[in-house]
Amino acid sequence: MVNLKNEQTFYPVLVGAVSNRTGAECLKQPTGGKKKMKLQLPTLIAVCIAILLIGGIYFYGRDKAELGIAVNLESEEFKQLRTHATDAFNAGKYKQAIELYSEALKMRPENAEIYNDLGTVYYEQGLKYAGPSWPSWEKELREETPDQAVAELKLATAKTTSGVITFKTRDAAVANAIVEHARQLDGEVYRQRWENEITINILIGETKTYMLRARDHYYRALDLKPTHSVAYRNLGSFYMKVGKTDTALDNYQEAYKLDPRDAELEEYLNQFRK
Repeated sequence: MVNLKNEQTFYPVLVGAVSNRTGAECLKQPTGGKKKMKLQLPTLIAVCIAILLIGGIYFYGRDKAELGIAVNLESEEFKQLRTHATDAFNAGKYKQAIELYSEALKMRPENAEIYNDLGTVYYEQGLKYAGPSWPSWEKELREETPDQAVAELKLATAKTTSGVITFKTRDAAVANAIVEHARQLDGEVYRQRWENEITINILIGETKTYMLRARDHYYRALDLKPTHSVAYRNLGSFYMKVGKTDTALDNYQEAYKLDPRDAELEEYLNQFRK
């Protein structure tokens, strides 16, 4: 299984149970979800610490406890495809892994685990296109007018081919202007209001393309298998990465309901309850 644990300062991505990537970023925004959670500064400090413990992606194929039963029902060709795809992922050959998992999906189009795993490869490919820094561009807007903020956005998009652009402001008019123009520029916008600040994360370029594919594949995995706890956890990591903390927590909570033995996730969620 693949489970996401990387985010703005989040988690590393894991295939099965092995982390391929060590993300050392720090959570900077919260999000809206089923039950809104108010996040305060003390909580954020705890989050930054806890986040390093959790965020990563899990490949279903590496969950040996569950894999044994499923694999016995699959053809040898299908099993080999999954094995080769996982090997390619672990080697950082994401395009090859995508091709192999896509072939596996053609053979088993209703396989939730493959959707989850392919989603994780897309997620990592999106991070790769973003480069070594997340966010790719970051700016605090304190005194800027809406027009000046839009000018900053245009500069950021001109300088950033692919990745995430982050703005922080306390002015709702400035935030509205950025969101409106970012969408006109075909950016994927995630807006999060904190107690005294608004954070806007904008996915652009190939990072946007692959990250959204990842998100959609996790949702598809849940359509096919609503009890897929790993897909919920990966969705949580996706939303944490783009700054939608409340939505991320909603998904983490769903994952924990389905797998209450997940001590790591329980510890992470407890940071928000204190």
